[in-house]
Amino acid sequence: MKGVGMQKQSKLYSIFNGAVILTLAGLFTKILSATYRIPYHHIAGDIGFYIYQQVYPLYGIALQLGTYGFPVIISKLVAEYAVTNRRKEIRGILQVSFAFLFIVGCTIFAFEYIFAETIAEWMGDRKLTVLIQIISFSFLLIPFIAVIRGYYQGLHNMFPTALSQIAEQVVRVGTILYLSIFLIQHGYDLYTAGAGAIFGSITGGITSLVILFLFVFRTKTNSKGVFQRIKKADIKRIFKILVIQGLLICISGMGLLFIQLIDSFTLYSSLTAHGMAEEAAQILKGIYDRGLPLIQLGTVVGTAFSLSLVPVISSAIAKKNLSFVVEKVQLSLRLSLVVGVGAAFGLIALMKPINMLLYGDSHGTDVLQILSLLVIFTTVAATAGAVLQGMGAVFAPVIAVIAGMAVKLILNLWLIPDFQTIGAAIASSTGFAIVAAINLFCLYKKLAVLLVPKKASGGIFITGIAMVVLLQSYLFCLHHFAWSNGLDTSKQVVETGAGVLIGSLFYLFIIMKQNIFTEEELRLLPMGSVLAKYVLKNKLRR
Repeated sequence: MKGVGMQKQSKLYSIFNGAVILTLAGLFTKILSATYRIPYHHIAGDIGFYIYQQVYPLYGIALQLGTYGFPVIISKLVAEYAVTNRRKEIRGILQVSFAFLFIVGCTIFAFEYIFAETIAEWMGDRKLTVLIQIISFSFLLIPFIAVIRGYYQGLHNMFPTALSQIAEQVVRVGTILYLSIFLIQHGYDLYTAGAGAIFGSITGGITSLVILFLFVFRTKTNSKGVFQRIKKADIKRIFKILVIQGLLICISGMGLLFIQLIDSFTLYSSLTAHGMAEEAAQILKGIYDRGLPLIQLGTVVGTAFSLSLVPVISSAIAKKNLSFVVEKVQLSLRLSLVVGVGAAFGLIALMKPINMLLYGDSHGTDVLQILSLLVIFTTVAATAGAVLQGMGAVFAPVIAVIAGMAVKLILNLWLIPDFQTIGAAIASSTGFAIVAAINLFCLYKKLAVLLVPKKASGGIFITGIAMVVLLQSYLFCLHHFAWSNGLDTSKQVVETGAGVLIGSLFYLFIIMKQNIFTEEELRLLPMGSVLAKYVLKNKLRR
């Protein structure tokens, strides 16, 4: 009995470690995916950035399907049979999954490749045709990548997925930066440079596939034969799970991607349709797209902490410990709000120096400040959506995303003609506010308790506003007294770095003073023990 207990404990430890590895790999790839756009913007400029960002969402869909959507569902199917060591059934699941994804991948590839010129015309720029055709090839890699990742994740071996994700992004980013520099230096136009950058999606995908195949070839199996006969009933069941659950997970995680996709089809085309010159519209769209890396980084930081509690919540749901679930859901939402508000308000306050430091000028600062509000809504929406999925409410996050994106599309069409990129920024923030609101409402209906106390939420927003006032005062004093002779790069680095440090310390200090988190709650979070000691000292002084 003792040996069985030890085995169970060892297995749980293995699963936990696997989840940590996958989370860290995901964080690394998301941070890399956000930061490479900054040097790419310096290489290609606002117009080059516009070209790349117009077609990027199409690649993002392939990435979502092959990394975060279908591998999760396949892993669940594999895990069901791996428990009883039913290897033949697992082989059957992989065959059906591959067949389904092969059909999906080939269909999307054919549609994008054949109708690339039509899609480019819908975007308002026929020169994007070749870039869309290049992206279409990435969908042919999905069945191989998703099935192999799903197989190993189902066996609780997260290392192949993690390594392939990291290698894919490193090679993709390396290809983007190298080819864009090479092509521009050799006199090619920005569309050709953009095609070279988009080619990184292919080199990255192939790298991921090579690594995954190396793991497959190293894996020893006792199963004879390549193909496994599968009952029609099992085929229908697997297909149904892949279609319904796979698509639900993909859609619920594509909110930010859909915002970019809607902007790709409506922003530039709307600007030119209402009399703006093509080059001016391209520059304006390129400036607007500067906000994406900052939003992504803010969202990654915000969700990294709050989503660390989701496995704890899922475990409590399985044990039907409702009071514990409520307690941890409230904590995760408070945490997401604290980090989201802090990141968003900090970006709003420091956007001008950040814009100048990262992109060389302050163009579009007002637009980027409005877009910064997205960090609050994406962080809260992601946290609430993940908890809902853990509770089995898989449809609610999908409905939220669809509703939010419908609002985004309507507002884009309504606001862009009069307010240009400011209208698009307002539409983006409003659309994701709808996503967050629906997720929170559905969660409230599930738990029937107040998710974030009014005192806590009020205190968080007031602290955020106080931080903005402090940072604006800091910038005013700096520019009127210290930097009166003008700014160079070193001064910009000092100004931005010191502003981030001052704002973060002030915000954190006031949040801790308000006792929004208890000592016990802080200890549950990554590096929370340091803050917990501060809270304890604060209590003892009282």
